[in-house]
Amino acid sequence: MEILELNDPEKVARLLERYIQSAHLNFLFGSGASMPAIQLAGNVEQEIDQHLAASEHDAANNKALTFIEELEYQHGFLPVGYTEGDDTDITLKNYLHFLGSIDRILFERKNILLPRQANVFTTNYDEFFEVAASLLPSLVLNDGFNRRIGNSGFEYASELFFDRVYRSGTVYQHQSEIPSVNLVKVHGSISWKRQAGEKITLGEPETVQLTVIEKDNPQDVRNALAKRAVILPNMRKFESTLLDRVYFDLLRLYTNAMEMENALLFVFGFSFADEHILDITRRALRNPTAKVVVFAFSQNGAADLEEKFSAYRNVLIIKPTDDQHIDFPVLNSLFDMIGAIPEAIRD
Repeated sequence: MEILELNDPEKVARLLERYIQSAHLNFLFGSGASMPAIQLAGNVEQEIDQHLAASEHDAANNKALTFIEELEYQHGFLPVGYTEGDDTDITLKNYLHFLGSIDRILFERKNILLPRQANVFTTNYDEFFEVAASLLPSLVLNDGFNRRIGNSGFEYASELFFDRVYRSGTVYQHQSEIPSVNLVKVHGSISWKRQAGEKITLGEPETVQLTVIEKDNPQDVRNALAKRAVILPNMRKFESTLLDRVYFDLLRLYTNAMEMENALLFVFGFSFADEHILDITRRALRNPTAKVVVFAFSQNGAADLEEKFSAYRNVLIIKPTDDQHIDFPVLNSLFDMIGAIPEAIRD
């Protein structure tokens, strides 16, 4: 395991660029990426854990539902409806900036043997990635839903993640791959819907939320949770067989991506508190050609990551200096420099 302090951003950007040019590109985003618009999901999970440990199941259900409803309410301001400079605006611009950088990096990729495609894995339920991508017409976002004509409801089909996108010339029919991003939401999304016949379809997030009085009825809360096609924090008893199947299918995609030769994973806003994802990542690091680069928000976060990955040589932790945090703007500034540093000073 390597530790690199972010005291020379240009040097770090040169290192990241070397990794990117020869690797299959993957990202893992956690709830820290959606700050400041959305509170950290990790805090919610801890509170739910406390309720469950005390056998307070109704209170745990209420906490989970309230968190999901807050995300649904937040979505109501996207892509318009927010105030310039407020938390929603800041967060959306962070995602838009990031996807724009990835679009550029993939388009300028020099290695023609590697796809102009990146996998973005996220545990977030929110829609910031989807909304930001809709504002970038040059980028193709694949969220795993079949949008063919005649396919009403946009049914989930994980095999679509393997598709790459090409355009051909009008005269000589030469083909060129265009940048695309696979968005794999391993815990589901507020826009996913349960359907009869073991199907998950894409729709709008719920707009009908329970009143305070209705939340006093445990059955109403359970019914409301059952409508949401998400993997609730530590609430496995509410998962259907269908969600189990989809959930493990998505985790399998993550595993397979990390098993590829020269797999590169950038991790941001994610502390690896999800033990199952931590275990999968550790197993994937047995692939000697894989590389994991984790951006630690704080020095305390870096110390926790060091403990989790101390036995793995193919992990790089980038940590902040004493007087900084590695937040989304800092991450974006690093990716802005990739490909923008003159050749004469790169080495």
